[in-house]
Amino acid sequence: MHLRRKYRMPNSIEVVEFNSAKCPGKCRPRRPKTAPTCEAQARNNQRRKQRACSRMIEKYFNEDDCVFTLTYAKNLRPAEMKACLKDFSRFARYLKRVYAKKGYELFWIRNAEVGERNAWHIHLVVNRIEGTEYLVESWWRARFGAVYSQHLKSMQDKGCDLGEYISKTAVSHKKIVQSSWGHSRNIKKVEPEETRITRQKMTDRPRVPKGWYLDENTMYAGENIDGYPFRTYIIRRIVRKRIDHRMSPARIRAMERKKCSRRKAKSKR
Repeated sequence: MHLRRKYRMPNSIEVVEFNSAKCPGKCRPRRPKTAPTCEAQARNNQRRKQRACSRMIEKYFNEDDCVFTLTYAKNLRPAEMKACLKDFSRFARYLKRVYAKKGYELFWIRNAEVGERNAWHIHLVVNRIEGTEYLVESWWRARFGAVYSQHLKSMQDKGCDLGEYISKTAVSHKKIVQSSWGHSRNIKKVEPEETRITRQKMTDRPRVPKGWYLDENTMYAGENIDGYPFRTYIIRRIVRKRIDHRMSPARIRAMERKKCSRRKAKSKR
């Protein structure tokens, strides 16, 4: 018996197939019990973090959304990570207000980093609306430093793994001294759908539904440390569906009611 886990996103489905530990199938000699080292466990945690980040980007962002690198001028660099995150918090609140005025919800994933040369910077993925590049550059340049912008599609065409790029740590990159990864509250972790397959062997070729195709570059099959097979692959939609970031009418009405109540409270004072 083996298990199949599906992570469903609007334009892709990531599939992980592996043998069940309760009923692995073919009998094998029992491996001596060992505890993973701290380094091995840290690498495993980093891989899980990268995959979770990749799924979030795939679920909540379009190809034309923006990837920014926010840098600090030498004389404006923060003394510690807490100060850097405080600067970003101010910036995110500003963007959220502007997006709300235009009827859109703000989605972001960021990774604040500092390297060996004390070069503080923030990598940021944010959903794009009209004028996003100008909003980001005008606010950040006036207070802290330079801004470099790209689009998700251009980075993917260059072969960049966005999940790895946005979630870098000292474990995955030696030049990083400290980092802090986070995302907006409206971004949720993609939970898997688990199915039990009674047959012992996996099918030779994954089944692809109509309107989708198998991304051959993501196909990987191997064996785990106990010698049991596993396989991962991604199925993508042929015609991509656009992710809508506009606020619902109910959300807009609730915001207008809050504004009216605040105005009334100020007038009474």
